[in-house]
This record gives sequence, C-alpha cells and structure tokens, in this order.
Amino acid sequence: MTVLFAPGSTAALQADPAGAARLQDRTDRILASEGAGHLVHDLPVRADGRMATIESRPWRLDAAPVAIEPAVFAWLRDAMAERMRLLEKVVADLYGERRLIGERVVPAEVLAASGRYRLSAVGSAPKRWLSMYAVDLSLSADGHWSVTQDLTDAPSGLGYALLNRSVLSRVIPEVVAAHGTTPLAPTSGALRSALAAVSDAPSPRIVLFSGGLDHPSYVDHSYLAVHLGLNLVEGADLVVRQRRLWLRSLDGLEPVDVLYRRVEDPGIDPLGVAASGAVGVPGLLQALRAGGATAANAHGSGVLEEPALRPYLEDALDRMAGGGSASAGRATLSLSVRGATHPARCVVSPGLLGPDRTEAAFVVRLFAVNDGQQITVLPGGTVRVLSEGDDPAFPTACVAKDLWVSGPALAPRVVPHLPQVDLGRSAPTRAADALHWMNRSAERAEAMIRVARVIGARVDLDPGLVELDDGAWVRAMGAVSGAVGWPRMPELSVTDGSLEGRAYLDASRNALTEAAAIEIGAMSTEATTVREFLSTTTGRVLAHLADLRPSLLAHRASVDDFDAILADFAALAGLWNESTVGGPAWVLGDIGRRIERAQVVVDLVEAVFLASSSVPSHESASGRAAIEVLLAANESLVAYRRRHRSDVEAEAALALLLADASNPRSLAGCLSRLVAHASQVNWPEGQALFGEAQVALGLPLPEMIPTVRDLVRSAGLRLVERWFSAPVNPIVMGRSA
Repeated sequence: MTVLFAPGSTAALQADPAGAARLQDRTDRILASEGAGHLVHDLPVRADGRMATIESRPWRLDAAPVAIEPAVFAWLRDAMAERMRLLEKVVADLYGERRLIGERVVPAEVLAASGRYRLSAVGSAPKRWLSMYAVDLSLSADGHWSVTQDLTDAPSGLGYALLNRSVLSRVIPEVVAAHGTTPLAPTSGALRSALAAVSDAPSPRIVLFSGGLDHPSYVDHSYLAVHLGLNLVEGADLVVRQRRLWLRSLDGLEPVDVLYRRVEDPGIDPLGVAASGAVGVPGLLQALRAGGATAANAHGSGVLEEPALRPYLEDALDRMAGGGSASAGRATLSLSVRGATHPARCVVSPGLLGPDRTEAAFVVRLFAVNDGQQITVLPGGTVRVLSEGDDPAFPTACVAKDLWVSGPALAPRVVPHLPQVDLGRSAPTRAADALHWMNRSAERAEAMIRVARVIGARVDLDPGLVELDDGAWVRAMGAVSGAVGWPRMPELSVTDGSLEGRAYLDASRNALTEAAAIEIGAMSTEATTVREFLSTTTGRVLAHLADLRPSLLAHRASVDDFDAILADFAALAGLWNESTVGGPAWVLGDIGRRIERAQVVVDLVEAVFLASSSVPSHESASGRAAIEVLLAANESLVAYRRRHRSDVEAEAALALLLADASNPRSLAGCLSRLVAHASQVNWPEGQALFGEAQVALGLPLPEMIPTVRDLVRSAGLRLVERWFSAPVNPIVMGRSA
C-alpha cells in the first residue's frame, strides 16, 4: 500500500477493497499481539474473588490513519500549549486567590453546586496542577477547529496513541516512512521528566495509579506503564502510614514519591471524597496535603471538566491571559456549540462501520505534558470515529485511528539525569500474587487439555479400548479425567457397550474442556493485571488462547485446536523461563507452576494406581494402556520409550514420574525446584515442607501419595498466608457492664 488515507479521500480504499481487508486483518492481529486483544474477551472471577467486568469497549484500530498538515499541527500545538498554561492559572486561582469568583467571572454558586470542586484542595499549592493535559477537537467542514472538551483530571488515551502508532508502524512501515511521519517515542522522555519534576526528591519513585482491570481505560494504563517502565499499581497496592504513601512490596513497604494518577478524582480516597467502590487509598489526600507524596495531576484539577463551568471557561481564560488586546491576539481554541457546524469527515476502512459506510465524522484527541520548563505537545494523537448522531464527547462507534503529522523527529529532551536505582527486587505484592495464580491456572489448564487430547487420540487409534476388559480402561479414564479436572464421572457399568463407553468418554472430555476454558480465563485475567512483568510476545499467545476458548466451552474443539492450545502453553512456558526477569515475583510465580504440577502428578498417579473402584490390573492390557495415558498426560511417554524401549511396566513408569529428578515433569523434579525457590526468597518454612515431601518419596506408594499431597498443599496455603494475605486479628466486643 502506497496511498496515505487522509480525511475525505475514499478512492484508495474503494479501488482495492480486498487489499484493505487484508490490511485490516493484519492490524487486528497485531493489536491483539500487543497484549490488548485478549482484554476484550469475557473473563471470569479472579483469584481474589473480584469479577473481571471489562468495560473498555473492544475497539478496532482502522488501518487507514488520519493525516494533518504540519502547519495546521503547528498552530494547534501552540494554541494547545497556551490553553494548558491558562487552564493551570484558572485552576490555581479557583483554589487559591479566587479572584475569578470575586469578580463574578465564575459564579460562586456554580462552584458550590459542582461535584468536581474539592473543598479539601482549597488553599493547597502543588508545584503543578496540570502535568498532563488532553483536549478533544472537532473539525468543521469549513476547516474550523474547536474544543469539544478539556481533560484535566486523569486524561486517558496517551497509551492508546502509542499503541496505535506501534501497530501501524508494523502494518504499513513503508507508508509511515514515505510520509515522513513524526515519531512519538521521544515524547516518553518528556512525560517522565514532567512526572519527576513535581517532586523534590532527587530520584523520585514514580508509580502509575490505575483503577485496575475493571477500569474502562485499563488497556491504556497497562500499555503506558510498560512503555514508561513504571510499576502499575492499584489501590490495594498502596497504603498510607504516618502521612506518607507506601507501596506494598514483597520486601515490605517502599516509599512512593509521585503518583501518576490515572484514577479519576472521585475514586482516589474513600475517606476524603464521596467515592463509589473501593479502588482508592484511604488517607491518600492526607498524605498529599502533608507532602508525603505528590500526585500528577493534582487533586482537584478535574473541576475544569465540570459541565456547568463550560459557559464561563472562555471568559476565565481571557481573564487569565490579561483581557482586552492581550487576549484578542492569542492563538486560542474556542469552545464550540455542538451541532452548530457541519463536521468534516474521514475515510473509514470497509466493514468497520457496516457494509455501506466508508466515511464518518471524527474527534481528535491531542496530548500535552508540562515539566515546569516547557510544554511538549505529542506530534500525533488519537482519532475516534463517530456514529451518526453521536455526542462528540462520547463516541460509540468503537473505531479508532492513528493521527499523523509530517515532520522531523523531536530533538531528544535534555533533562537532569536522575540517580540510577535498581528496582529489580521491588514488586507490588499484588503483582506477585497474580503471577503465582496465573502460573497455577496455566499448569492446570494444560494438564486438562493434555489428558483430553491423549484419551481422544488413544480411542481414535484403537477403538477397541472402549470395550477392553469389560470397560475397565474406560472406567480408568473417567478416574483420570476426574483427577485432573472436574469431580470424577459416575462409574461405568460393565454391561455398557461400546456406544455407551464412547458417550461416557465424550462427556468426560467435555467436562475437562469446560474446566480448562475456565482456567484459561482465570490465567488471562491474572496475566492482564501484570502485563508490565511479561514479555510483549506473551500477548500474542494469550490472544490466541482467548480465541480458542469459546470452542472449548461449546465442546467444538478439534484435535488441531487441542494441539494449538498445547503449543501455546509450551510457548508461554518458554517465554516465562527465557523472557521474564527472574526477580522475587518471578520466583513466587514459578513456585505456583511447580506446586500445581506436583499436584497434577500426584492426582494422576493416584487415579491410575490407587483408585480401587476403577483401577484395572497393571498386568492386563487395559492396565498397561492406562499407564501409557498416564505417561503421555505428563509428557513423559517419549522419554520412557527412549529409555526402556519396551512395553510400559508399572515400576519403571512410577520411577520416571515420581523419583527421576532429571525429568522436569516428575514429582522429584518439581520438589527439587520448589526447595531451591524457597531458598531464593528466604522462606525457611517452605524449604522445610518441600524437603519433607522429598523425604516422603521413599515411602510406599499408598502412604507416599497422601503424604506428599498434604505437604505440597500445606506449603501452598502457607505461601498465600506469608505473602498474599493481610490477616485480620478480630477483637470480640462484649456488652458493657
């Protein structure tokens, strides 16, 4: 593709609709691979009991960008920078001298009736009210730009803008280069500088404060945290002690200097604001007032978004500019009366808005940051397509575009060098918690899919197994399926024929695939909350698993689907071990994987060797076939055959699965890694429990299985108590005398 799609230009899309469709398909796939695609799928209850109700709409990124002339952008940039300076003065006055109120430029009763004006912020004087600012702009058909809304509280969309550009730079790199599109990457330095500048600390600790997975802009938060190299924190990650803000980390409380606030003002402190929900940090406003941390943007800055203030805002800006001739000559953006002009329209790729719509009105969002020395406006932004009849402030089309500006790259920002700090051991406790349960769900889901795949393949290769030994093998497979997934299937009667046996295995497989789908959803939920700890490629694998999930739930998964899922789990394991930094959070995550794997081995061995109601003789044909399934389900059948070159025998199979530490799928191998991991995180109790389990491997099988299971399970519970729970010591209140 060599044609740049600009506003009003539909010819290129109409000339090659097939090419446009291929381009759009690649855009969708790359967007998913960036870690955003799987977020729009239904996700189940999290390990902490919260329901993941994703409200960030599943947007589509149009492969056709919108381009504006450099001269037009230069005017918008200057106007936006000036507007940001004046808005800073307005909000400072409203909470400080309040001249605008005294002179009736802003009526006092308007502020008194506003839910956005914070009395707790009156008299405060932060270093900067607005570190970040965004503005939504509309373009009329006659070329007039006007402000749709100012965003001064917790402006969203900067992460989306960076994500959109990253995707299109891979989809149409030759067009990006040929157009001379100004890159966005250098803006990150300006943002980091602006965040550091609000603190007096020589090397401030900055965290990005998000509302979590349930927040409508969580994808934006997550991507931006990764791009800036900041910890993404939620309310539960932060605590106020002695009027100071602290991060709950694995090593204890760590001080936070700057809170990059992406939670809207009403949700930041349930003690100080009439907040809804429990996303905030109790006492946060007290810590901010005491100087125990600094927020960007400052508490109270959202008053400028108050709809009731809009009729007075332009007069307030003129007053802050000096009024009269001084304000008359400024290059300003004026507030528009919605619907007063005919909007300009941009090209939309075929199919995104329906079969017949290829043009639509749009809103442009630009972003600016202020580090106290200069205001930097992002040379680009996001474009939201409007459906017919949309309020420009609330698009419903769920179609976004990248905004291009031609010109040279921004010169690198020269900012004071901050002292280097090694935060390798620093990780929010919640992040380690999510990594732990993500790995446990991944390991359990993989085991379920592998059992379903192995049993199905065995029956396909040898249908006679269904009737072997009067259904003994089928009963054993019911026990195997129940051990790794849902509770065991009802026992099969010996009078059932092959058709009944097939139906029994099908029901067992369907129960397994449903359970696996639930675990995949839980894994994706946890992975979504810790994107900054995972490699970028992980997003592609998670998106593919999310695409296959519906087929598991609907019992439509084919053999190829099972194989694709197992390949995805292998990829996740490889990315986890080779592309994720091995700090304390990684260790606790890997402990989760090894605990779950150990339990899977124990459960499957018990089902095949100790479940008295279903276990066939190990010397019988059905018994040997069951042992083969056991080895294959633990990915050890190939190793067994390479080592022994004979039919399976119970003693050799048990040795490989239980005692051979060189086998990474064996119980001994898992316990060895668990002991080492417990030592790495200085967890003596875990070392002792896993060490006892190693000793128990020498017990007779009927005694060893329950002993090891109890020790491993106990270690898992103690780990949660040690790092992931905040126990409450209740005080029993009695009647007063």
